[in-house]
Order: sequence, then structure tokens, then C-alpha cells
Amino acid sequence: MKYIITFAGPVGSSKTPIANYLSCQFNLPIFNNDTVRTEVVEDLGEFNEEEFRKRVLSRVEKLFQSETSFIFDASIDREWKNYCQKTQESKFRTFIINLDFSKDLLKKIYAAKGYQESLPRLDQLMVDHQEFLIEFNSIVNLRLTDIDFPDRLVLSENALKSWLTIQKNNNGF
Repeated sequence: MKYIITFAGPVGSSKTPIANYLSCQFNLPIFNNDTVRTEVVEDLGEFNEEEFRKRVLSRVEKLFQSETSFIFDASIDREWKNYCQKTQESKFRTFIINLDFSKDLLKKIYAAKGYQESLPRLDQLMVDHQEFLIEFNSIVNLRLTDIDFPDRLVLSENALKSWLTIQKNNNGF
């Protein structure tokens, strides 16, 4: 069985550290949107949304063609419809970790990480996230809230192990 681990959650909600942890625990490669964003800026001297989306889609298509399970380290809140068709066509299963943090916790995280430039967009990021959940909450596998970071790691690992066991028992992969 081929599968993707991906995330729904605002900027700064610990997607990358959880992705790195799960990558080590399950020996899975990581595709990271931030890497592509950096490449676009370095290549063009500025960020270009159209070029960014083009490169991300190209790389994601290659990952689907490789038929290797992977971690998609990006928030799918605003992108899910673009990737949903790809996962269905490729028969990849998707394990979605929803990082549903309070506004107060996100403000603390942003302050600690120096993400002041994201504070003005925080309300819109939270709206985008809620819109995703309204439409797609039924496909979310794990919901993490304002718990301590080490607990997020353990819960993510345990939930993924359980999900993989269920998939294996149901489908013999």
C-alpha cells in the first residue's frame, strides 16, 4: 500500500518537526514546500506564486509516479482539492494530521519563532483552516490541539502506527 502523511494547519503549527520525527520513525522521505519556496526566491530573486505552484505540482507528480510512500510537509488547508485528485488517481492512501491550535497558542509560537510578519494574516489562516475542516473533517485521521509538543509527537506516531495496522489488516499490504 502506498500512502502519504500530510498536514492541515497554519504556519508555525509544528508541521515540519512532526514530519521530521515521523520520517525518522517510519523511514519515509519528506517533500517540503518551504524548500521549493526558497528555490523560487533564489532562482528569480523574489517569490512568484505561479512559479511556486508549478514547481510544487511537478515535484508532487514525480513523487506519485515513484510509487513510494512519503510525507508531504505542507499545509493542505488551501491546497487539498489540487492534491485530492492526484491521490485518487494514484491510489495513494492519505493520513492527515490536523493541527488545530488556539489563536493564543499560535501567537505565542509566532512570537517565539520570530514570525511577526505572519501575525497580520493569522485570522485569515485560521479562517482557511476552518473552511478546510468544514468540508473535509471526515477525512482527517488525527486532530492535535493545544497539547505539549512532545505529546504531539507521541500521539502522531501512535495514531499512524494504528492506522497502518488497520490498513494492513484490511488490505493485506
